Amino acid sequence: MKRITIPFLALFFLAASTTVQAQVDLKINPIGLLFSNLNVAAEFGVSENFGVELAPGFAWNSLNLANDDDFKGSLVRVGVNGRYYLNPNEKGLNGFYIGAYTRYAGGSYKFEDDTETQKFNSTRFALGFLLGGKIVARNEKLLFDFGTGFGRALVYKFTDPNGTDEVDLSDIPFVNWDIPFYISIGYRISGGK
Repeated sequence: MKRITIPFLALFFLAASTTVQAQVDLKINPIGLLFSNLNVAAEFGVSENFGVELAPGFAWNSLNLANDDDFKGSLVRVGVNGRYYLNPNEKGLNGFYIGAYTRYAGGSYKFEDDTETQKFNSTRFALGFLLGGKIVARNEKLLFDFGTGFGRALVYKFTDPNGTDEVDLSDIPFVNWDIPFYISIGYRISGGK
């Protein structure tokens, strides 16, 4: 966990320190609530064509395993995206973009009934590319951001709390596909060109 957290924090502080007078967009993905997750994001303009986005989130869901027990889970997510805008205009970073992303998710799942409690921890780290677009309203404050991507989970593990029993799913092809999809609304709190 520490090995992954430190690069995220370093990238965030680097982006924040280079954007004192630059554009900052705050966004939320309301579509995620349909899929039991809440994602927010802050995008910092680093140059006229490039932005760095920090995207924390939280997920809660259930897993139904082979024994038909529903494991209730809660996960914390953190992502860092780099976006290159192909043709931004006078409103700042907007229009069509391509980029790369990282996504980390970690948390735990638990099943409880009258006689037993079962727990396990989940860790997932994925890399990939993304493409999308951002539209800024006439007032240059409200924005609409949409996109998708494709990547692969490099780490995907389930372990018991003791760390003695581990299942590594990182070699199973379809399980490790990572396909982000988002439709976000947001507000530009500073900047533009």
